[in-house]
Amino acid sequence: MMTMEQKRLSKTSIASLMAIATYRHQRRSGRVWQIGGKRISGTTVARLERQALLKEIAPNGTPVLILTDEGKRLIATTGQAQQHT
Repeated sequence: MMTMEQKRLSKTSIASLMAIATYRHQRRSGRVWQIGGKRISGTTVARLERQALLKEIAPNGTPVLILTDEGKRLIATTGQAQQHT
């Protein structure tokens, strides 16, 4: 069985996590999420939720996406790897 560190994420998934970590303005528009200037499909969000990298919460009835500790750790290691290349 593979651990989370051994699983490879797509470039889209990594870019989505980076956008969620970077931008505060998020809103759901139909089946897509508008995060900053980036549109992320609901399928990508659902896949990242299944992998426990982010979760959707609704404080005050407004849905927002937040990174879990595992997602934050992945972003930190991915960011360091991109700086070295």
